Amino acid sequence: MLRPLVMFGYSLIFIITIFLSSGLLNIVLPYYKTIQNLGEISVKWQYLTEHKDDYDAIFVGPSTTYFGVIPKLFDEYLTTEGKRVKSFNFGIAGANVSEIDFYLQKILALKPANLKWIFLDCSVDLFTNIGSTSAQEIYWHTPRKTIENFQLILESSIDSWQVKAPYIYANFQSFIYRWLGIGQLSTFWQERILNLDLSNADPLAKVSEDRLLQESGYYAIDWQKKAEKWKTIFRTNGLDTYQKNLKNEQIKLATLNSESAFNNPSIIYGAKMVKNIASRIEQQQVNNNKIEAVFFIPPLLETDSNPSALYKAYQSGYIDTLFAFNNPNKFSNLYEVDRRIDSAHLNYQGAQEFTLLLASKFAQYLNNL
Repeated sequence: MLRPLVMFGYSLIFIITIFLSSGLLNIVLPYYKTIQNLGEISVKWQYLTEHKDDYDAIFVGPSTTYFGVIPKLFDEYLTTEGKRVKSFNFGIAGANVSEIDFYLQKILALKPANLKWIFLDCSVDLFTNIGSTSAQEIYWHTPRKTIENFQLILESSIDSWQVKAPYIYANFQSFIYRWLGIGQLSTFWQERILNLDLSNADPLAKVSEDRLLQESGYYAIDWQKKAEKWKTIFRTNGLDTYQKNLKNEQIKLATLNSESAFNNPSIIYGAKMVKNIASRIEQQQVNNNKIEAVFFIPPLLETDSNPSALYKAYQSGYIDTLFAFNNPNKFSNLYEVDRRIDSAHLNYQGAQEFTLLLASKFAQYLNNL
């Protein structure tokens, strides 16, 4: 009778020892400062760390930023308006707001000498993660970020435990994989032990690294190898749904303004996250000059985005600046099918038009200061 209990005790001690040893090794052998094996994220981060003082504006956001904002065109427009700006696109495909906040903190920790503005696209889900065992998700699930996510999930008094439980499990799974990654040995662990494929983190296809850097972090979906297939799938399977959703939203917005239409009171915890992000930026000083947070919402339909937290934060005074382009009645050209690669993403033509609109809004904002 005692033997099984003794064996169980030894097994438990062994598991706890492995877990604590992994954490100790993560402290002794921390992750590389240069991000490893994350595709374009690694390329962008390496370049940004080496040229951090070259830019006074950085765009941070998910794929809608990555594929939607063209830094060179943004800078050229502002030059014609008498404003000197040099910007970099640090958009990350598949990122949620927690991941965006993680990389924002890393950017601020670099202390870029000339950084004045950080443009933030936070209109995606706040802490959900689809691929919890992907290398991308594992990397940013530090103890601190994971605890922050748990707090946000638990603070929601509206979502049921049936909704909360999968989020908690996904975040915990990512954290455990990172904790066991053993810092600088994480590549070996992920490839040999966890059998993760680190060869290509990009969901579409590998991009040209040279062109990615020549375009200051922007890369059009049109330039990728699977672009035509991506477009065909949308035209074949998603077009009718997109047009139906577009029409419904146009009717909805005809009677309500965009803030009222998308203001969901259940997103209080999301507004707190946005507030924390804005405060983090405003507290950062470079050469005694404060960095300013500029939030924006890309041209997205309600079915593909979650702007409620941003509107709540703006209405509550947590953020000072919000440029919203999620109104298909006001910005109808950005929602035309020939401007899009799919329901959520602009093609190169659409990105050009959106970038110029965003630059125009920013130029007006600067003129009014």
